[in-house]
Amino acid sequence: MNDISQWYGVLGVSRTASLKTIKTAYRELAQLWHPDRYIDDPELKARAEEEIKEINQAYAEIKAYLASKLNTGERTESSTSSAQRPQVHKTQQTPQFYYQQGVNLAEAQNFEEALTSFAQAIKLNPDFLEAYQYRGFILSKMGFNLRADGEFKKAHQVKLRNRKQQPQSSANYGNQQSTPPESKTIKTQTRQPIQWQDSILVSKPCENLIVTAGGEIAGSDGTRDISLWHSSTFLGSLQGHRDRISSLILSPSGQTLISGSKDQTIKFWDVRKQKLMRTFEGSFDGHLNEISTLAVSPDNQILLSCDLDNSLKIWDINHGKVIKTISFAADVTSLAINPNGQIFCSGGLEPQIRLRQLRDGQVIRSLNNQSGVLSLAFSPDGRSLATGGFNRTIKIWDVTTGQTVYTLTGHTDRITQVIFSRDGQTLISSSWDQTIRLWQLNTGKEIFQLRAHEDYINAMAFNPRNQTLVTSSSDRTIKIWHCNL
Repeated sequence: MNDISQWYGVLGVSRTASLKTIKTAYRELAQLWHPDRYIDDPELKARAEEEIKEINQAYAEIKAYLASKLNTGERTESSTSSAQRPQVHKTQQTPQFYYQQGVNLAEAQNFEEALTSFAQAIKLNPDFLEAYQYRGFILSKMGFNLRADGEFKKAHQVKLRNRKQQPQSSANYGNQQSTPPESKTIKTQTRQPIQWQDSILVSKPCENLIVTAGGEIAGSDGTRDISLWHSSTFLGSLQGHRDRISSLILSPSGQTLISGSKDQTIKFWDVRKQKLMRTFEGSFDGHLNEISTLAVSPDNQILLSCDLDNSLKIWDINHGKVIKTISFAADVTSLAINPNGQIFCSGGLEPQIRLRQLRDGQVIRSLNNQSGVLSLAFSPDGRSLATGGFNRTIKIWDVTTGQTVYTLTGHTDRITQVIFSRDGQTLISSSWDQTIRLWQLNTGKEIFQLRAHEDYINAMAFNPRNQTLVTSSSDRTIKIWHCNL
């Protein structure tokens, strides 16, 4: 399929379609043909896998085509007439135009041209924060780390200037506008429960996120490296895995990252020193397939790990040895350990969610969720379990009785993460519907909703010690939020 018109045809749009129309068509088709929607129908799932490949390729081809048009200055069929060209030329001189041109060129891997476009955007607007950030990211990717650091420092200086110059201005939290009230007393009363603080531009969507009490953010994007930031300042990468990182968690101490990989190993990292501490691997005790999910006990003595062969291992962390191996009939997508360190929960593509003894893996109770889950979380007191997944609903379970307390509805696409607040009175959820939602657990009601991103939210992490929430999306941003919970 070489004709660009045929790629437009795959998405069902004309060659005169706007970028917004193309993106909307792509999202709708990708959602329609995502293979996970057909896990119970092997024939439809196989077809969906082929369809999604063609849809993704069509979108990539069209983006590259449009980027090349921008690069050469050639006009597309949607260009205005010659009589209108002076007006178009004027529009193209705005900083936002050059910034968007730089983004398109960067996505097409034309980094040198992208840097030129970002430079033009900054020339026209010396306080163009996003242009500094994106330019720093590209320079880092190209290996010019000193120059990249310089760009990130300039971005930080712009942020400081903006805060000093606009202490009373309206604050934009994601896509919601909030005007600060006049008095301090009223401001406290009307404060948004989730407030945007900063954004990080990334080249690929992060699939796993961690935020520490010290403010460090760790993320993995399907490559073999773990990226580290403090706020939006890039700190470096943790390197040591031989293949893509598929799971990332934080130890109870808050200073050790634990990562699982397609290379079948589990690694422990010192966050502050950015140093590899130890590795669990080997044909005797180790996994024989990609690590899919991890969990660590509150006392840091037990590690749970599961792989794509549906083999779950219970590790004695101090001795680096497997205590028990358990086999499952279907993929395990999530694990959670109760705060008392006595039981754990596993969930995945099969509808049964199982509660087990932590030490020996014996089943205590099975919960019939009637649908696969993607995220599990115990409440701080250990009495409740929250589950969310493919069917767009969240369930709150009584751990003692195994009964459903609430079924929370409102999300319009799969739930990617559920997290309890520090006091256990509020649940935070994220979804492919691009929203973050808050739920009051003494009533089972939704109390806040925020459209946080412009594409699927793939991961979310929360540190209750400093009330910092981070989210990552297919829109290629990581957003940092403060929660007033």
